[in-house]
Amino acid sequence: MLSHMQAVADLFDRWGWEVLYHPPYSPDLSPCDFDLIPKMKEPLRGIRFRTVPEILQAVDCSIRTITTRGAAKGILRLPHRWQWVVHSAGDYTEGQ
Repeated sequence: MLSHMQAVADLFDRWGWEVLYHPPYSPDLSPCDFDLIPKMKEPLRGIRFRTVPEILQAVDCSIRTITTRGAAKGILRLPHRWQWVVHSAGDYTEGQ
């Protein structure tokens, strides 16, 4: 019986897939930057806060409005986002 790792390696060889090694976390491509942070910031846009406690309360409220389904949708869109970054050679594009 093949080990799981050997079975995956055999599949990669058979289909001609290239294994791309990368760190588990890249500060250039933080998943939170693409979906979670914009969702959190949107309700706060244009508001001027007078005190730090006001800011903390508003941020807490904003975070609580993000549903599990909304977060999952953002995660599912990440492969498309990563492909866009590769396609644009890492250049920043507004609204993408």
